This record gives sequence, structure tokens and C-alpha cells, in this order.
Amino acid sequence: MTQTITASNAIAAQALIARSITLDTRILEAEKRSYHSFFDIHVIENDEGSYSIIEEGDYGALPLHIIDNIVYTADAKMSDDY
Repeated sequence: MTQTITASNAIAAQALIARSITLDTRILEAEKRSYHSFFDIHVIENDEGSYSIIEEGDYGALPLHIIDNIVYTADAKMSDDY
């Protein structure tokens, strides 16, 4: 029984680390993309636990199901102000 719990904990820890690395990767992608956009870039968590990047300008007003899944926002860094 002890070995089963330890193995389960190890698998859970590896899954958590993998999700964390994936989230970090998406955050870096959002930050890079934000330098070339007039719109905020959002990292959203999908239902299966993966992450996607969306640009606010692609959707106009974001639907609530997307807003509820935002885990990070990179502010747009381009501006029309000179």
C-alpha cells in the first residue's frame, strides 16, 4: 500500500511540474507577442488542463467562458501615441 501511494504522489508531482512548465512557456510566448500587438494577450486554461494564447483583438468583447479561464494577461505594448 505504501508503494502505491508513493508512486501516485510521484506521478502527480511530475504532472504538476509538466503543467507548470507548459504554463511558463505560454506566458513567455504571450509576453513576446505583446510587443507586437495593440491588444492584450491572454493565456487561458483549456478544459483538459492545457494552455492556449489568445489576442483580445481576435474576439472583440471576450465571452465569459474565456474570461473565466484567463490565468495570465500580457499587456499590449504597441501604441498609436507618438
